[in-house]
Amino acid sequence: MNARGQGLGPGVSGLGYEQLLVWQRAHAAALRIFSETQRLPRGQEWLRSQCTRSAVSVAANIAEGYSRGSLREYIQFLSIARGSLAEAEYHLLFIRDAGLLPAEACDSVRTDLGECARLLLGLIRSLRAKEGRGSGEPSRIGEERAKYAVSAPEVLDPRPQTPDPDAS
Repeated sequence: MNARGQGLGPGVSGLGYEQLLVWQRAHAAALRIFSETQRLPRGQEWLRSQCTRSAVSVAANIAEGYSRGSLREYIQFLSIARGSLAEAEYHLLFIRDAGLLPAEACDSVRTDLGECARLLLGLIRSLRAKEGRGSGEPSRIGEERAKYAVSAPEVLDPRPQTPDPDAS
C-alpha cells in the first residue's frame, strides 16, 4: 500500500499477502474506518475501538492465514476474516443509524467493505476448489507457489457456482 491507500499492484515486491488484492482492499478499508471514526463524538471511544478492531481484524486474518502454510488453515482464517468484516459492516450501520456520523461516509465505507466481501468470498471459493481437486499436490502453500489472487471479473460474480452437469 502506498500513502494514498492504493494497492501495490502486480509485480510489486513485499510480503506475499500484501500482493493479494483482497488484503490490499481490506487494509485500505481499515485505514479509512480508522480515519472516519476519529470524528465520532466524545464518549464513543468504545465504539471507535470496536469498529476499528473489527476492520483491522479482516486484513490481519488474511495475513495470518496466508502465512500459516496449510491450505485448510488458510481457508479457516479467511472465514474468520469474513466474520470480522460482517462485524465492521454492522458497526458502521449502527453508527449511521444512530446519527453519530454522516450517512454518506458510513455508506461509502460499507460499499468498500462489500467489495472486500466479494473478493474474500471469491478467494475462499478458489481455495476450496483447489482443496477439493485432490491434485496430488500437498495441501500446503508456500511463497514460491502462492498464486491465489483471483481476477476481479471472477470474484465480482456473487452467484453460487454450481457444477457443470456435462463435466462427468
